[in-house]
Amino acid sequence: MATSTSKFRRAVIAGVGLMGGSLGQALKSRELAEEVVGWGRNQGRLDEAVGRGAVDIGTRDRVRALDGADLLVFATPGSVTLSLAREWMPELPAGCLVTDLVSVKGKLVETLTKLTPPRASYVSSHPLCGSDRTGVAAARPDLYRNQLCLLTPVPATRKTAIGRIQKLWQNLGMTVVALAPGRHDRVVAAVSHLPHLVAAALVNRIGEERLLRFGGTGLKDTTRIAGADPGLWAEIMGENRKEILAQLDEFIKTLVSARKRLDSNHRAEIGQWLRQAAVRRKKLAP
Repeated sequence: MATSTSKFRRAVIAGVGLMGGSLGQALKSRELAEEVVGWGRNQGRLDEAVGRGAVDIGTRDRVRALDGADLLVFATPGSVTLSLAREWMPELPAGCLVTDLVSVKGKLVETLTKLTPPRASYVSSHPLCGSDRTGVAAARPDLYRNQLCLLTPVPATRKTAIGRIQKLWQNLGMTVVALAPGRHDRVVAAVSHLPHLVAAALVNRIGEERLLRFGGTGLKDTTRIAGADPGLWAEIMGENRKEILAQLDEFIKTLVSARKRLDSNHRAEIGQWLRQAAVRRKKLAP
């Protein structure tokens, strides 16, 4: 249960798919908000979000959603978030705390920081969790628990707002780390965006689609993320193209090095290379 100082009166989530729906469920189950409002453009999906306990109210009316809000979360893709922010930011209630869940920060943080009126505060967030499933039907209240959340404050970000948004994610069971937006985009290119690209490439490399029926747990585990929303990931890769290309170039060098080892059939070197990978893999959080 949240303390009185960390509980929001009215939390508004713009976009109630997997991430937004899971956030609404988590806020409600942990009593972190007195009321959770979901905003979207499809009333049917909003009704489903209400039915699944992700939000208390679902509305397509921006003015109704923002009335009395002290927390606004943009749980929408980057391009949608930028578009919505230009409409929503001028209408924010006094004292409203704003964050987003977008996975590429450079342009977005710069733009939303400029759009935030003095009466409100903005801190960008990136919870590193998700699923290859989409929509509020896949939402679950423990999605954020024991996961990492990156905050990307800039010099103009209010320290009190950073503390409040940090407390929010910690109340959901997350570990919180702050990075500059540029550093964030380089990090996620390496640990999130490149792995997604590689998973997709691996699936596409299997020339005959019928061969996929022979794939075991190794192939399934390695390529699980390739099943995620293609439209969303095409946007992410486009927005972070420069950093992903830099990581891809280094990965190609790694593959060339691996090929040389295999071609020379120096099994001791191959074994050493694989052991290094095994040791590094064990350092990943379980």
